[in-house]
Amino acid sequence: MAERLITVATFSQPTEAHILKGRLEAEGILCFLGDEQIIAAQPLYSLAVGGVKLQVTEGDVEEALELLGRIERGTSEYIIDDSIELAPPTQVYEDAEACPICESKNISARGFFGGVLGITLPFVSKRYGCHDCGYTWKEN
Repeated sequence: MAERLITVATFSQPTEAHILKGRLEAEGILCFLGDEQIIAAQPLYSLAVGGVKLQVTEGDVEEALELLGRIERGTSEYIIDDSIELAPPTQVYEDAEACPICESKNISARGFFGGVLGITLPFVSKRYGCHDCGYTWKEN
């Protein structure tokens, strides 16, 4: 007899659900997304259908909830291979000296579509954002 599927989390956007689905699958937990296609096609229906449902089998409910709890608390353990060189999280731009508020060099350029697509257009005035204090400013 097949096991029933139990909803362990709901999300308003399919992308959020896919990220955690991938994390659960990486731990060997069989999981599915319910109502994903409806919300992908009509995002405004998210509230009406109850969001994207992350579902696992009855036997994996406790393990999935425990893992989701660890991820939410930020205590999930990740194994990182020391032989892999990871790229730095931000690129320091030499044309901008530093953040005018906290004087950090941990800044990045943001274009017109930066918040949406991550695209920096050369003909649009650049905006910079500090990753330490969150301050944004325009290029002089």
